[in-house]
Amino acid sequence: MSLNKQLWLAIAVLMMLAFISSFTISTLSARNYYQEQLQQKNIDNANSLALTLSQVEKDEVTVELLVAAQFDTGHYRRIELIAPSGGVLQRKVSALQAKQDTVPDWFVNLAELSVPAGVAQVQDGWHQYGTLYVESQTQVAYAALWHTTLRLTWWLLLVALACGALGSWLLRQITRPLKDVVKQAEAIGGRRFIMSNEPRTLEFSRLVRSMNQLSGRVRDMLESESRRLEALRYQHQHDAVTGLANRDTINGQLDALLSEDDGHHAIILVRISELASINRTLGREQTDRLLTEFSRLLQEWPASEQAMFADVRVGRLNGSDFLLLLTDTEELVSLSVSLNQRLLDWSQGWLKAQPVLPQGACYFLAGESRGEVMSRVDGLLAAAEQRGITCVEAREEVTANSHRSEGEWRQLLTQAMTANAVTSVRFPVLQLAGDVQLHEEAMMRLHWQGNIWRAGDIMPWARRMGMMPEFDVAMVEHVIHALHEKAEPVAVNLSMETLRQAASRQRLISLLNEAGELASLLWLEFSERHVIADLELFRAFCIEVKPSGCHLGMERAGRDFARIAHLEELGLDYLKVDGSLFIGLESNDGNQGFLRGLCSLGHSIGLCMIADGVQQAEQRELLMALGFDAAGGPGIRPEKK
Repeated sequence: MSLNKQLWLAIAVLMMLAFISSFTISTLSARNYYQEQLQQKNIDNANSLALTLSQVEKDEVTVELLVAAQFDTGHYRRIELIAPSGGVLQRKVSALQAKQDTVPDWFVNLAELSVPAGVAQVQDGWHQYGTLYVESQTQVAYAALWHTTLRLTWWLLLVALACGALGSWLLRQITRPLKDVVKQAEAIGGRRFIMSNEPRTLEFSRLVRSMNQLSGRVRDMLESESRRLEALRYQHQHDAVTGLANRDTINGQLDALLSEDDGHHAIILVRISELASINRTLGREQTDRLLTEFSRLLQEWPASEQAMFADVRVGRLNGSDFLLLLTDTEELVSLSVSLNQRLLDWSQGWLKAQPVLPQGACYFLAGESRGEVMSRVDGLLAAAEQRGITCVEAREEVTANSHRSEGEWRQLLTQAMTANAVTSVRFPVLQLAGDVQLHEEAMMRLHWQGNIWRAGDIMPWARRMGMMPEFDVAMVEHVIHALHEKAEPVAVNLSMETLRQAASRQRLISLLNEAGELASLLWLEFSERHVIADLELFRAFCIEVKPSGCHLGMERAGRDFARIAHLEELGLDYLKVDGSLFIGLESNDGNQGFLRGLCSLGHSIGLCMIADGVQQAEQRELLMALGFDAAGGPGIRPEKK
């Protein structure tokens, strides 16, 4: 029961006790008052009649007339004159008590009036003539007491309502700071360590101060650990001069892309020709500056072309060769031409050196070997280098997708969406301890016109045409529908474009709310790179959908993990670490140290740590030792029993 309800219950009980107490005391006081008045009336009337009888002749007719006259003029139950010998001289008794229909019987029984009769002595000279007993009717007193009680009840109810209204207002004033306290407590319970303003109420202020201190300590710990991990990652994964990914790292990222279930990616290899000659001309310091600026250009250029691919990864293979990996793209020629123009513009700024920057570019598909891809792009780079100028050699392989124009793709995707052709295939993610399935990853497929299109085939075009939100919502609808038939946890990868578009974001939230208990079986994940680009939007989305019970996480995480400001406030449930970090992990002590620290940091805020894209089953024991809770990928399959 909430504190607010408990306060209201306490107030209601207190008001009920006060009402019952006031009602009981007031009713008893009124009853005692009527008893005293009736008793006093009996005594006064008995004395008055006895005095009259003592002063008249004691013949039977006169006495009877006086007694009858007294009986008829008042409301009496009994007037009786008893001789000293015990005989009855006169007796008048009401044959039928006056019935008061307005007084219920239960009230008469509850507030019974006990009024003794008035007693007086009647004298006959110096001798006692008899004893007079006078007893008044009580029905009038009951009626008066009943009406008094009703008026008292209505007044008490009116006062109770007024007190309730006043209490409601006071309670809102008192508990207003409590809402912030509850909000912060719920956030901490959801692993979001937020800070709150201290209220003026002393007790609440002390509580909020303590929780703020807890959140502050967790934040400081996470920031310190994040900086340490980032330093460790940078040291082992980045080139010291340019800051780009080093050879092992970029090769691991290429291997991870090649091992994916689907995808249509591109590779661009850029070379600074005659770097040794440039070094002699400029000197080491200026050459390092040239390399740094060149690397910055390669990192900044994708921002202007980001609609043409899902992600980009840049690395330095050796002294003069630089590699770019573009995922889910169909615009290799346009991208390589755009990059070539940027390189030309940049190279003209170095008048002394005038670096020549040839590049080779080609597509590669999931399932190819790294040797095949590198051999193909090396050949293209060699052809470009033979020209002796900054230029590009791009090979656009003939694939099933290249036969279609943009208009044809738009028509195909629109028709497929209208026909609800979105479906999925599932791949297991297993808990490393016990080999129990954590959830299944749902990979999008499009069944249309007799073909099965993979996500890697359609996502580049969907992104280019602004249809990603529609496909994301359709995918979630498909998965929720499947959950009605088979209620097992399912992970769905979503794009940040869906959150940026208000209509699709609201539709997604509505689907989660309408799913009810099934929403707890949904694991929604977003790319780490895209989350960082729109962190505040993602934070707001997390707060909105958390009440539905769904799980939220990031995939392809690890490369930029330390850049996420106030990670503890997001309330994430899990983290899927990029598969490129597991390539050759057994012999890479630097990556092992980074992953061990990453798991420790994730566990400290309650994250489930998942190794994604694991290629080798032999790595399971190592992953468990590093702290991972679960893993998925070609090398992770349930053990046969």
